[in-house]
Amino acid sequence: MRACLATTFFLFLAHCRADFDITTNLTADTIPNGTQLVGYVQDPDGRGTTTLVISCLLTLVLCVWSALHLNVPRRQQSRIQNFWLNLRWVVAEIYAPELAVFTAWRQWCSARLLQQLVEQSLEDPKPSSLATKCSEQWTMSHSFFACTGGFAFELAPLESELLNPDDLIVDRPRRLTLTARGVALLARCGHLPSIRREEIEDKSKANDLAKATVIIQAVWMLIQVVGRLASKLPVTPLEVNTVAHVLCAFMMYLFWWNKPLLPNEPIILDADELGPLAAFMYSSSEMSGYVNPQQVKSQTIIKTLFAHLNLYSKAPEFETICLQPTTPEAGVKPYALSTSTPLDSNPDIELLPFLQDPKTSFSRAPQICISELQARREKEQGTAFFERRPRIISERADSTQPSMGDTIRWTLIKEALQSFPILCDDLDHVQNWPSNDLLRNVDSLVVGMVLWLANLCYGGIHAVGWNEHFPTTAESWLWRASALYIGFCGGLWVALNLMVAKIPTLNEFWEHWMDGKKTWWQNLGLGIVVFLCGFSLVLARMFIVVEAIISIRELPAAAYQTPEWTDLFPHF
Repeated sequence: MRACLATTFFLFLAHCRADFDITTNLTADTIPNGTQLVGYVQDPDGRGTTTLVISCLLTLVLCVWSALHLNVPRRQQSRIQNFWLNLRWVVAEIYAPELAVFTAWRQWCSARLLQQLVEQSLEDPKPSSLATKCSEQWTMSHSFFACTGGFAFELAPLESELLNPDDLIVDRPRRLTLTARGVALLARCGHLPSIRREEIEDKSKANDLAKATVIIQAVWMLIQVVGRLASKLPVTPLEVNTVAHVLCAFMMYLFWWNKPLLPNEPIILDADELGPLAAFMYSSSEMSGYVNPQQVKSQTIIKTLFAHLNLYSKAPEFETICLQPTTPEAGVKPYALSTSTPLDSNPDIELLPFLQDPKTSFSRAPQICISELQARREKEQGTAFFERRPRIISERADSTQPSMGDTIRWTLIKEALQSFPILCDDLDHVQNWPSNDLLRNVDSLVVGMVLWLANLCYGGIHAVGWNEHFPTTAESWLWRASALYIGFCGGLWVALNLMVAKIPTLNEFWEHWMDGKKTWWQNLGLGIVVFLCGFSLVLARMFIVVEAIISIRELPAAAYQTPEWTDLFPHF
């Protein structure tokens, strides 16, 4: 809908400009008051500044705004909050469109992997208690909808069991949104949601026809540029920048074709029927993590700064509890459930009989075990800075005294583990930026290489305008330097990721620096280098976007000539 409205608006402007810009050679009549009337009027030859700007802006709006597929918003998110969320993503996509392409690629990888896991769950022979119940065919639309945060539990029926009234939380969560991992868990436990594909597509704000319309306009922009190059006519910097967004939009639509566009509400699952599983998933998510807002800190100053900006991860409750006998026996240590291994790493103790024993109960794990698990979780997240958020260090004041709600919730968790032994084998809102909410079957370094490779391509596209005309010599060289620097940063970090993947020592050095475990001068020196590289990269991107717009103040006359063959193609 919004793509059609934008198209209609810009077509109206173009029509007004054409009527305003008509000139000579017209057959006209004159009425008594001197007003000149005309009949059919041909479009003027060539193109003008208004036509150039409108064509590029129309394509940019379609590529930036219409191609953006955000996830299901938070519960009761206001229109203002929704507007600012969209605005932030639009600005990010204008200055760094390859970030949106990277996000689309990660979500597509997660949806494809979820599709494979669901198909395996449907095909594998299992006991009747774990037989996957799904009367509808599971498609990529289902998998994308799941990765979007399209399935959720309302916490009101389970509020007394799941939410701890002693936690210092002002806005208490009212909904548990399932991530791709959560839906994969439901499939493995035989409770895959049975939803028709038409119900999911009905939540989308655009169908295949609307998406195809945007692609046609983007293709026409590419044809124009290719035609100008074939005719040896100059291509303006604004068109070069637009082509970069067009190519990124193609990739986004390729990855997001089966993803619903801007769904507003998730599909609510039956919390009463899946109460134990809901308690288990809540305890395994960061929603259950405890944090004292007055004492937020992390390993380093930078991580603490990010923590105060709410860019941190919390240890889930499931990583802070252990299972132990009510009457401890000699030689039997508590079980750390989150790793499925005893705290003393004794391989002779099996978890399932431990769970079936009515004498066992839950308690909070020792702090030394919690610290070890937190360090292990950070290491499992890999070295990709964009997926590795700092974990805050925060302890409950009443860590040895579980509340009544904790006891009820832990009883449901034990029931889930007993009913679904497969859980022993191994949330409120799904973020738009890729994180651990998504599934992946590739190393984090490979993920980082894909992001920086997209950065390299973005710089290379703008380097194509190396010999194009700019109003001043300084602008020409700044454009060249910015394009080269953007491409250089992408190529450098691709090479560094390759080296880190091949040389364990470099990988260890990078992880220790991220965790603040190096000497102060090493932390400071590398931190300054990383900051300067990142800040200069932001400046280079800002200059590319701004220069693409202001460069139209002075263009060669040939920039307004149009190849004659383009008149044979229908376009907007």
